[in-house]
Amino acid sequence: MSLPFKSLDAATATGAGSVHGNEDTKVDHSLKVSTTGGPSFTVALEGSLDGVVWTELGYTNNTSLLVTGDYPVRYVRANLGALTGGSSPTVTAWVASV
Repeated sequence: MSLPFKSLDAATATGAGSVHGNEDTKVDHSLKVSTTGGPSFTVALEGSLDGVVWTELGYTNNTSLLVTGDYPVRYVRANLGALTGGSSPTVTAWVASV
């Protein structure tokens, strides 16, 4: 199990967050999102075996996402795909794998 890792830290623009490398391949993953400023947003949880080629494991436009099942990846990250509206909006996202 990996402890939650902050991939997006008060992001104000779209794009991929910091990468977390697990010690080995994990199959269950979670994403927790918090915002300020009341924006509309979409955050994808992405996984990779090699840290180069990324696959979307799931996405949310809400505050949390749990992905379970056959998604064996070693690396995970959050990717802010959309951020609109609100007043000075920011998005923070944590990822964890089991």
